Amino acid sequence: MRSASLVTVLLLGLLFFPLATATEGRAPPQCASLDLSDVVSSSTGVSVEPGACVIIDIGTRSYTTTLGFDIEVLDDAMDVLLFDQSSIQSYQNGQNYRSSFNKEVSFESMIGAEWLDWAPPQSISPKNWYLVFDNSAHDGDEGMGDQGGMTARFKLQLAPIGAEDYPLIHDTFLLQPNQRINMASFNVDSSTGLTYWAHPLSGDGDIFIQSDNQLSGDLIISGSKMDNFGGQDKTQIDWTVPVFLNLQNLNLIAEAGPLGLHFSVKAWFDPVLAPEIVDYSNSTTTIGESVILDAGNTPNGLQQLSVLSWDFDSDGIQDSTGTLVQAVWYSPGLKTINLTVQSKSGETSIASHQVEVIDVKNPNAVITGIGGVMDLNGDRRLLRLSDLVLQATNSNDDDGIASASWAVDGEQVSSASQFTFMRSEIGSYLVTLTVSDPSGNIGSTNLTVIIYDSTEPILVTSDITAISKVEQGKEVEFRAKAADEWDAAEDLRFTWDLDLNNDANKDGDSTNDPDYEGATLKISFDDVGKTKFAVTVYDQSNNTDFEIFEIEVTEPADNTGLILIIASVFAVVIVVSGVVLFGYRGIQRRHAVELLIQRGFSAEEAEARVLDMTRNVKLPAFAKAAQIAGMSEGYEPKSTTQMETEAKAREFEAIYGGSSQSDPNAGFRPAVRQVDPALAEAALAAFADEAQAPAVISSVSTPSSGKVRSGGIALPQKSAPVKHSLKSHCTSCSQDFLVEIDQGARSVLVSCPHCGADQLFER
Repeated sequence: MRSASLVTVLLLGLLFFPLATATEGRAPPQCASLDLSDVVSSSTGVSVEPGACVIIDIGTRSYTTTLGFDIEVLDDAMDVLLFDQSSIQSYQNGQNYRSSFNKEVSFESMIGAEWLDWAPPQSISPKNWYLVFDNSAHDGDEGMGDQGGMTARFKLQLAPIGAEDYPLIHDTFLLQPNQRINMASFNVDSSTGLTYWAHPLSGDGDIFIQSDNQLSGDLIISGSKMDNFGGQDKTQIDWTVPVFLNLQNLNLIAEAGPLGLHFSVKAWFDPVLAPEIVDYSNSTTTIGESVILDAGNTPNGLQQLSVLSWDFDSDGIQDSTGTLVQAVWYSPGLKTINLTVQSKSGETSIASHQVEVIDVKNPNAVITGIGGVMDLNGDRRLLRLSDLVLQATNSNDDDGIASASWAVDGEQVSSASQFTFMRSEIGSYLVTLTVSDPSGNIGSTNLTVIIYDSTEPILVTSDITAISKVEQGKEVEFRAKAADEWDAAEDLRFTWDLDLNNDANKDGDSTNDPDYEGATLKISFDDVGKTKFAVTVYDQSNNTDFEIFEIEVTEPADNTGLILIIASVFAVVIVVSGVVLFGYRGIQRRHAVELLIQRGFSAEEAEARVLDMTRNVKLPAFAKAAQIAGMSEGYEPKSTTQMETEAKAREFEAIYGGSSQSDPNAGFRPAVRQVDPALAEAALAAFADEAQAPAVISSVSTPSSGKVRSGGIALPQKSAPVKHSLKSHCTSCSQDFLVEIDQGARSVLVSCPHCGADQLFER
């Protein structure tokens, strides 16, 4: 934007400005130190003699400030060198300074005019910078650059340059031949404008934009290349970030040609202003229900937005500010929302959005009335032929009431907001009010109007007072009657209060509790003495008549004699039944003993068995002799002697074998003396113990000691028996029972306590 013509400020003439001269015979240069204000005030320039130099303190500069340099060298070439506060020492001391000066803002053997924009390198703290005009053969220049010659002059214009609102880069670069550098990286919203220009100082090259994945190759973003801009005063590119590169990281690249490239460059953004509205209610809401509106998707990659203003009803008045807001409407319709965004530079842009507000709430119908009396249930009582003015004006809605309609018992009677009700017939009437709002929503409510008359019924009590006494516990019937001028008899109702001391319905009156209802009461009284009860009659309008009655409850006739006669007869029957049962049982018991004796039992064994059966077996009340004797079907009882004989026979048969049995060793067995069975049976009977009560027990004992008598049988010695309890199993009824057996006995014969069957128990 500037050229050599920018050096237009000529201040003091050369005649009034000091002349820089050299001092001979020294190695370090003898430089004149000048202030920047002294230099820029010279209109003809500052002269520098051959072998001399000028050092200009350009001040302390931060890397955040870009400086604009306009330099012009006249008459003869000079070296223009830029040093910071540290590197200037090597120049002043006559040392080699070639690696110390800033090459981007330095020119050797310069003559003519140059301009550039330069930003100091980034550092922790600002540095002091110095610009040197050298017209000498400096000991540290390695013979390069200007070596003096004749007097030269220079002019200098230097000042900070104002930054753009959204800058990217503003600086000077020096590239070696074919060198490529990434001058700046950025990521911005799509549709953001990027403008950059380049001013070549020397050499030639290109500037273009690459994405991150293009950095390693030669591909570039289409439309972003500044091609071969060397030799031109300034070349500018205006480029817009496409949608597919929205917020993608991009790079501004410079590439030098074969001769290198020295240039100044400036790039800045023109941020996009494109407000976006996100409606989380899907563009529909209801009256009084808030919606959330979000402007978070509005492009703001460069933080360009300063104000977001919302107008919810398009009336030009700001209703809210911020990125996330809530809006609510109290009337239905299509609402237009305007979002206005303003950038930091003052530009504005507007986006609009519409929301449909729907009325879905039914109106609230309210009936108010003038006339009649409101009761506790909310019903209105009205005397027949009187007027009741009903109004709908207190009905309400979130929008408004559009219409009202009245109906009585389902029949429409009026469409006005006010309605007069009157009836001559007694009864209840249902009045319905229906209201609607402009959106067609409907609400309704009901009111019950009770038409009544003022005439009171009169009780007719002759049927009740005719009964003065009742017998205790005997049911009696009372009949109530009444007459009414308006109501028919069938429309009257009666209640009976039988406890005048208890207020059951909690109305404060203990004489009107409806213990029973109806014109007829059937009741019996439990308590002897005088008792009271009340009767109340009601008509259709709940008008009443009431009366209390008193009667006497007497004791019933005495029936004691009849009860004694019945008790005596019952006792006689019991005694006779007992005698018959006892006599029958004795006869059957004697028959049972006779049956057992007939089957080989001794009289003692038969008596013992019958006694055992009656004690231990549950017999029917009229048990027969066979049942008492323990004779069940298919079972024949045996005496102790018979069972022991059979057991011994089985024992002898097991020892000596039966007559039909052939012994294969008979020819080799020694001869055995045969014992007469009659003698053996007599001997076994002699050893049997006496039966023990309560069960008839016969035992066969194994002899423990004694001498051998006739027949080779040892007679046992008598000893005190020791009893053992053993568990047995009945073979007839499969029931278990306990048996007491002497310690020395090998077998016992007992009667099963469950069924009476004889059981021989052996061990």
